[in-house]
Amino acid sequence: MRKSDSTQAPAGRLDLPETVEACHGMIRQLMDRLAALEERVNLNSRNSSKPPSSDGPGTPTRPGRAKSGKPLGGQPGHKGSFRAMVPQTDVSHLIECLPPAQCDACGSSVEPDGDKPMRHQVFELPEVKPIVSEYVRLRGICSGCGRKHHAALPAGVPSGQLGPRALALVGTLAGQFHLTQRKVQAVLSHIMGVHFSLGAVSQAHGLVSQALDKPVAQLHAELQHAPVCHADETRHQSHKHTMWMWVLVSDWGVRFRIDPSRGQLAAKLILGNRPGFVTVSDRYAGYNHLVPEQRQVCWAHLLRDFERIAARSGLGGRIGKRLLGYGCLLFRWREQQKDARHFTWLQKRLRAQLELGSTQTQCCRTANTCANLLKMWPALWTFLHNPLVPPTNNAAERALRDYVIKRKLSYCTRSKRGMDFTERIFSTVQTCKMQTRVAYEFIHTAVQSWIGGIRPPSLVPEHIHLYHPA
Repeated sequence: MRKSDSTQAPAGRLDLPETVEACHGMIRQLMDRLAALEERVNLNSRNSSKPPSSDGPGTPTRPGRAKSGKPLGGQPGHKGSFRAMVPQTDVSHLIECLPPAQCDACGSSVEPDGDKPMRHQVFELPEVKPIVSEYVRLRGICSGCGRKHHAALPAGVPSGQLGPRALALVGTLAGQFHLTQRKVQAVLSHIMGVHFSLGAVSQAHGLVSQALDKPVAQLHAELQHAPVCHADETRHQSHKHTMWMWVLVSDWGVRFRIDPSRGQLAAKLILGNRPGFVTVSDRYAGYNHLVPEQRQVCWAHLLRDFERIAARSGLGGRIGKRLLGYGCLLFRWREQQKDARHFTWLQKRLRAQLELGSTQTQCCRTANTCANLLKMWPALWTFLHNPLVPPTNNAAERALRDYVIKRKLSYCTRSKRGMDFTERIFSTVQTCKMQTRVAYEFIHTAVQSWIGGIRPPSLVPEHIHLYHPA
């Protein structure tokens, strides 16, 4: 058998360049590729949009505040907080405790004293026992055709086995307290004495979702009239498919929406084709259809971009360090409540560095980032001219935080019913949280109205209704 040629190049091996200049070119390409891969490995919550929970053990910690030297706990002069006594008219049981008959110090008898007695109140929970109502639907037979008839349920009685309060509890435990269906089932069984299967809990989610359909739809319609809205998106796993959870946040309401796409079409479905409000977001390309003058790019995200550029070598790194310094100065002046004219000098310096970064040829990634920021330049400074617009997208980040926790615990949804419930329950819970309303009470009222076929409660505050009547 003929032996293979020992000088033959192995399969898949790249041909080496024949000239020194070609070797230098290949080395430069490989070094750029290595730098890009190292930068990707070193991404963390300080230089990218990754959450802090994804940071590994080797990630540098943020510098903490300098210690004040004061002892822990309340400081001198602190008034403290104390629980107020419940009025005696609201006390369930009033029990008088008599003093001892003899003094334990000298043995003399203890006589009653007219001074004000000491009050001690103990709060206890009642034993939870479900209220089971049985409706006997009597049957009748038509004397003419012989057709059988059953009595209808009274108005407001659900067709299922869970009443309005039980349904509201199931929805609140899942949406506000992040419990999985199995844990909701355990709470109902171990604490409430109500034993239902996982399928019944899932069906209860669907019923709560139907009850919240109209209030959440009205909420989304009224959000279009808000002067300022924050927008963001994060991953949502639906069975085996990766989808996206979009959020729209105003100063009084929150709307969640799941979409299979992260593109501009999905952004338009939640923002509108031409939204009348100022949109605060990161610089993701999905928001590029917005007019720059009606948009505010989040400066917290920009600081992370500048931090990533500053970690690079050469001219790009030097530009990144200057941009990072100017960005920190912007927040310092913002905290000092400087007026818009005070930022003119900072705008000129920032623009000069971005123009320098976009024209340099040492790092194409730095050039692309700087060119992109110059293209959306007006969207960087909307907060200077509109006092209602903040320079960061923290409102959307805070609204998504509870959903991200729920996603880590439950991982995914498996049906259209589950996605609808997730959208509506988080829209309701986060809106009630912003309005300091009790989510459980609202969900209970919504379920009652839906079962009774009457007008549902509204998630829109009254002062919003006055400006935008239905």
